[in-house]
Amino acid sequence: MGIGPLPAFAGAWALMTAAMMLPSAVPFVFEFARSSERRHGWQLATALLAATYVSVWLAFGLVCFAAYAALRMPWPDQTVIGGIALVVAGAYALSPLKRACEARCRELCALHGPLPFDLRRSAVVAGARYGLSCVGCTAAVMIAAFLVGMSSLAWMAVLTALVLVYKLAPEPGPLRRALLAAALVVMGIVYAVAAA
Repeated sequence: MGIGPLPAFAGAWALMTAAMMLPSAVPFVFEFARSSERRHGWQLATALLAATYVSVWLAFGLVCFAAYAALRMPWPDQTVIGGIALVVAGAYALSPLKRACEARCRELCALHGPLPFDLRRSAVVAGARYGLSCVGCTAAVMIAAFLVGMSSLAWMAVLTALVLVYKLAPEPGPLRRALLAAALVVMGIVYAVAAA
C-alpha cells in the first residue's frame, strides 16, 4: 500500500501527529498558557505554540514522505521493513541521544521565569524547541508508525499508546527503559511475522 499523493499525506500526517503528539504536549501547552495568561494576546500565542509544535512534526513527516518516494516504496517486503523499524526503535530507546532528548523535553515542560521578548515570538521559539526535542525522543517510533501504522489503525493505536508512555510517564529508570525497548523489539517481530 502506498501513502498517496503529497497533499493527502500532509493532511493525514498533520491530523495523525496532532492526535498522537498533542495529548502528550498538553502539560507544556498548559504551562505556557499559565505563564502568559496575564499578558495581552496570550490565547493567540498559546494557539501559535501548538501550531508551531504540530508544524515541526509536519516537517518531519514531509521528510519521511520524500525519503519514501526517493526509495520508491512500498517494496514487496514492506512488512519486514516495518518490523525492522520497530526493532530499531527499540534499540534507539536505549540510546544516549534518546535520553538527552527526553531530559530536554522534561526541562522545557517547566518554563522557568517570565517569557522573554514578544509573546508570539516566545510561542514560536518554545513550540519549535519543544517540537524538535519531541522529534528526538520519538523519531524512531514515528518512522515505524510511518511504515507500519499508515496502513493499519490497530497498529497506529498501539504506537499512539506507546508514544504517550514515552512522553507522559515519569522519568524512566534503566529497568523501564529496557522493558520499553524489549516491547518495541517484540512488536517488530510480531508485526513482521503476522504480516508475512
